[in-house]
Amino acid sequence: MRYESRSAFWRTVLLVFVMVCGWASALKITSDAKSKEGSTPQQDVIRLESRITQLEQRLYSIESNLRNLDQQSRIAGGSSRGVSADDVALLRSDVQLLQRRLTEDECGLARLDERTLSPTMRSARRNSSRTSDPCRMNFEAPLQLPERR
Repeated sequence: MRYESRSAFWRTVLLVFVMVCGWASALKITSDAKSKEGSTPQQDVIRLESRITQLEQRLYSIESNLRNLDQQSRIAGGSSRGVSADDVALLRSDVQLLQRRLTEDECGLARLDERTLSPTMRSARRNSSRTSDPCRMNFEAPLQLPERR
């Protein structure tokens, strides 16, 4: 028996147990009410019906919550199937490679931007900018295209 079906089985057993307890409680209340001396007042019957209705609503709420949990566990279990630690590690390395390539491309664009500036604009930018961007400082270095896989 798989884990999901065992879990669903125990949830069903719990639901049935709660329903049987509620039913037994209702029977006990009605039998106690009948065993009292004299006739039962109309108000006690109305309270009993109200209480039974409340129990039915709670049981329905519990049942719907169990269904929701079961669906969520199936969805969560289905989304993680077939993904191994090696797959995750491969994805991480690919993301790091893409981040490195993006940084190299941004540096190349900064170098090209510096090359297109006039010498006076370039010196004005260096004097006004307090940050020393290595890509902009070394703008005459040759651009290297990344190797393609």
